[in-house]
Parts: sequence; C-alpha cells; structure tokens
Amino acid sequence: MFKDMTNPRSFPQMNMANNVARQKVLRESELDRIERNKQFPVIIVQGFGFRPQFNQHDKIHVDGPLCPSSLSKDKQCLAELSGDNIESVKAHCDVCGKNYEMPHSFQKFRQIAHKAYDGFVNSQAEIITLDVPYDAIKKEGEDETRKIRIKWSQKDGRNQAIIYFIKKDEGNGKKAHLFADFDREEVRHDSSDIHPEKYLAKITAEFKNTNVNIEYKKKEE
Repeated sequence: MFKDMTNPRSFPQMNMANNVARQKVLRESELDRIERNKQFPVIIVQGFGFRPQFNQHDKIHVDGPLCPSSLSKDKQCLAELSGDNIESVKAHCDVCGKNYEMPHSFQKFRQIAHKAYDGFVNSQAEIITLDVPYDAIKKEGEDETRKIRIKWSQKDGRNQAIIYFIKKDEGNGKKAHLFADFDREEVRHDSSDIHPEKYLAKITAEFKNTNVNIEYKKKEE
C-alpha cells in the first residue's frame, strides 16, 4: 500500500514562486515596450500631434490627438487632449487650458493619423514596380567579339531600360551599361563598371519631353 508523501504545505510556496516569476516576465516585457516606444517620434497631422506606440500585444496604435499649443518659442504642449466622447470634435487641454474644435472626431482623427504614419513608414521602404516584368530581357544581339543586351528594370518604382555592352574576350564578367530612365528622362551609367566611353563615341536618346546627347572624347592610343 502506497502512502502519499506529498507535503500540501509546499503548494502555496510553489504558487507564490510561479506568480513572482510571471510578474518578473511581465515587468521586463513592459520595460522593453517602454524603451521601444521611446524610438517613435511625435507626428503632426492636420495641425495636431499624435504619438505611435506599441500596445501590450506588440501592435502599433496611435495616441492623441495632442495639444498643438506653444508653451514657449521652442516647446509645444503636446499633452493628450480631452473630450466628452470619442465622437466629439471639441477638445480641451487640461494642461494649458486651451480649447479646440478639431477637423475630425477623436476616433476618426486617430484612424487618419494611423494611416498617415503607415504612409510615412511605407515611403521609407524600397519601391518595386510590378507594372513591367522585372529584369525582363527585351533584346539581345552579338557577333564574334561583342554582345549587347537590353532589358527592363526598375529603380525606386521608376521604369527604366538597361543596355549592357559586353566584350567576349574579357572573360572576367566586367561590362559597361547604361540606364535609360523614362520617368526622369535621363541617361546615366554605373560608375562601378567599365565606362561606356570604352565602347561608344556618342549616345543619343529621345524621350517624350527631352533629348539627351552625350559625346565622349576619343582617347589617344
């Protein structure tokens, strides 16, 4: 016959230890969130301030609107405004005492500010257009010593053509190439590769509104 050797008095101590450990994890998580939130700027949307923040679920929400009143030459109030309810457009600052009539209700204004911040974040990202096939080869030609290749590409969302000039006897993979940027209506080359003047004497490009003419000086042998 087996005897239960478990001491029931140890259960409260174990529960207390678990609670202490859980509280420590929550406290560290909260401190980490506070530190990360310090990295967010105050954004101004339609004259009022807003502050992006990570919430407890690590999702970004926007606090505000914040008081736009100037406390001094170089300092704004930026205290969070108060109102009767989230549908109100009338706001009051409990710090500086100013009253405002906002262009939107509290709820709608926060939604607009959130979208404005998302747009700002998106504007910092690399832009890739899918309007044309990326790096799609459009034309190739070659003879015994030379090869030329034209293909579509993109740069920050702008469509451009790349023209490659390759000498077959230079088996190190180096090449000269030009970029024809249709949106900026310009022609340029990549300085990290061979200069186009090694292969070309003149470049002429006709865009919709601009003509580009580039002549290279002949180098003496």
